[in-house]
Amino acid sequence: MSNIEVSQRKAIREELIKSGINPYPHTPKYIPTPVKEITSNPQVGSLVAIAGRIVSIRRHGKLVFIDVVDDGHRIQCMLNKAVVGDEKFEWFMKYIDLGDFINAFGELFYTKKGELTLNIKDYQLLAKALRSPPVKWGHKLLDPEVRYRKRYLDLMMTPDVRKIFEIRFRTIQEIRKFMWERGYIEVETPVLQPVYGGAAARPFKTHVWALGEEWYLRISLELYLKRLIVAGFNKVFEIGKNFRNEDIDVLHNPEFTMMESYEAYADYNSIMRLTEDLISTVATRVLGTTKVEYPINGEKVKIDLSPPYKRIRLADGLREFAGINIDELSDDDVKELLRQHKITLSGGYDRGRAIVKIFDRLVGREHLIQPTFVIDFPASSSPLTKPHRQDPRYAERFELYIAGIELANAYTELNDPVLQEEYFRREEERRKAGDLEAHPYDWDFVEALEYGMPPTGGLGVGIDRLVLIFTGTTSIKEVILFPMLKKSEVASSKKE
Repeated sequence: MSNIEVSQRKAIREELIKSGINPYPHTPKYIPTPVKEITSNPQVGSLVAIAGRIVSIRRHGKLVFIDVVDDGHRIQCMLNKAVVGDEKFEWFMKYIDLGDFINAFGELFYTKKGELTLNIKDYQLLAKALRSPPVKWGHKLLDPEVRYRKRYLDLMMTPDVRKIFEIRFRTIQEIRKFMWERGYIEVETPVLQPVYGGAAARPFKTHVWALGEEWYLRISLELYLKRLIVAGFNKVFEIGKNFRNEDIDVLHNPEFTMMESYEAYADYNSIMRLTEDLISTVATRVLGTTKVEYPINGEKVKIDLSPPYKRIRLADGLREFAGINIDELSDDDVKELLRQHKITLSGGYDRGRAIVKIFDRLVGREHLIQPTFVIDFPASSSPLTKPHRQDPRYAERFELYIAGIELANAYTELNDPVLQEEYFRREEERRKAGDLEAHPYDWDFVEALEYGMPPTGGLGVGIDRLVLIFTGTTSIKEVILFPMLKKSEVASSKKE
């Protein structure tokens, strides 16, 4: 909308105020009934009131047809000069524009074309919009910069976009219900932490002026949740934001949402069963089915989220899909694979981390389309995980892949404080060697383990990525309300 049009609407606002009419009244004159309720069970001939945003105005002489949207639901209204009178009809024509919020009272009827319509008997301006909507309601904003920066416009005008976020909100709601039903207690842990940990990631740092100390935004929910297992809670979970100072791409946003849970007397086998039950149950409750379609390489691929999910050892996955028998390769061979595929390792060579990177590049994204648990990671790649009970070269860890997307990560949690301290010290050496994603030494967490933590299974599920699967979208920006973007030049210039 041009500055001239904004000025014109501001002039209308001023004119209304001078005439004693508040263009932003505190409450509606008529108590509105939700449009969804009216349209789902229409009572022809009944008198009702509605409230909402005007998204369409069609003038036909002494009749004006208006589309009003309330909470994502549309209803047609008709303003008849013979019904409301000359004064109210002309007032509407002079002062009401697209985007304005109105309160309307009238009688329900069906037009000759069979559309449910409210025949307005009286109306009230609820909020004067100084800018009109950028597109017709139901049309998609084409400029992604506008869509992501001004998500309110995207949601306001595009029902398909709103549906994505309705699925997101219901997904989070149903995850909570699922966990509550299974006896988990929902808890809250600190977002600001003196020592970050629980994942391999670079943190965001902040200064706490009251303490005169540098603290961090959490990169994971893990270590504080495990402290609660030490404290004697058997089942805990949290849904919350994590912050990782990493790449921004179709699967990564520096601020993202996770669900993490920890259960005493469980291991990664029981957590696998929990995970597939969680995803299939939530899909059924939110989507009404466990069958989804996801676009891969330009084609919609059918994916079945019903359990049981396939399980494959990481080493077997490399052998099956990439023709690599990792047990037969020397370190020089592994280093050559890193060079061939242009994979770098900060902090120096580590065989376990190298193998995981090679797997991610050659197998995970391309081959693991149907739900698949990749199990038994190299021990050195998983410093918070208990060594495999049969082969200590590996750790009892799994990652869940769906549609080639890593969706969940879980361990049989390490509860040996001596071994945990040893792993942390190794991580510190990697940090000193330049690996900024290595775990810092968390002495307080080690001390907590020294008081004793029972055998525990832990799980982390990426909610943003789960919503990608549920909605068939391919960019994480489409499922995060306000994704991180570089500051716009327009915003910077206005601030200055």
